[in-house]
Amino acid sequence: MAKVSTEAISVYGAKTIYQHLSAMQTEVEGVMTSVDIEYIHRMRVATRRLRSSLAIFRDSFPKKDYKQFLKDIRAVTKALGAARDLDVQLELLQQLHPQFSNPRLAPGVNRLQLRLKQQRQEAQLQVIKAMKNLEDDETLRRIARWAAPWLEKVESIYLYSPALFELAFSSIKARLQELLVFDESVRIETNVAELHAMRISAKHLRYTMEAFDSLYGDEIKPFINQTKKLQDLLGSIHDADVWTEMIPTFIKEEEQRITTYFGHNRSLRRLLPGLKAFVDNRKLSRAEDYQVFIQMWDKTLQEGMWDNLDALINAPLNIGEAIKLLQRMEKPDEPETESAAPLDE
Repeated sequence: MAKVSTEAISVYGAKTIYQHLSAMQTEVEGVMTSVDIEYIHRMRVATRRLRSSLAIFRDSFPKKDYKQFLKDIRAVTKALGAARDLDVQLELLQQLHPQFSNPRLAPGVNRLQLRLKQQRQEAQLQVIKAMKNLEDDETLRRIARWAAPWLEKVESIYLYSPALFELAFSSIKARLQELLVFDESVRIETNVAELHAMRISAKHLRYTMEAFDSLYGDEIKPFINQTKKLQDLLGSIHDADVWTEMIPTFIKEEEQRITTYFGHNRSLRRLLPGLKAFVDNRKLSRAEDYQVFIQMWDKTLQEGMWDNLDALINAPLNIGEAIKLLQRMEKPDEPETESAAPLDE
């Protein structure tokens, strides 16, 4: 019976991993050509979900293969992340452009936009390199070959075994505990590192819940949706922090370029009003997002949301029915035996 339970986990893992693998493969051409920023976005999300699933079901892989798969996917995620971050920054500058069209403000924001576009072109070269390395290593094909024999067993293995629910419980519980650790530290608005770490933790929790959503059906969806809202707000706060840290460095680098080219830095002065106004805009946006985040976070605690999630993943299983089905799978010719009573009776 233990073998069947282990196989059930591997089959379920193969289904989940193959889904993300297919999502990645769908976006490859668009990512390489970079004709639309959404290709990069969707591919990045797919790689993150794939990495999360690989970690959850790592025991189903030979250790050497797992390490190589994770290394290759991580390299792609990193390259996609750099490109995606620049896409998001450029998109924001485009959205806010009317607010900085004043002749006094436009030069600085336009120069910032120009430099980011140049960086995005360079980042695309790294994306292409990472994608080619992925192709050369046959990483996606190797993962697909690993999944193939397990997928063939989908109809012959009872997937929803107690062992799978135990894996779901331990995986989600660990991620939930990681998130709750930040409750105290994120109440200080200036704790930039902690807010960023909580965003990553929320992302991990969300992807882990998504990996097991078919076990819990509609009951887990509100938790996934709420976690995504928190993740998005924390992401906006982090983006503003990146801008605030980046602009002073950008000014110094631009001053050096100007001085090198002209022999003086006088033309830098026309850039400063727009750049300083943009930083102020981002600080204001961050302050507003932070207040919304704290209110939302407190509401989840007051309403017992995380206790409810804990109760959901702790829900007693109908072990009797699970054992009965497992016995039928292992010995289909034997007459059915009386199953044990459900644990919640």
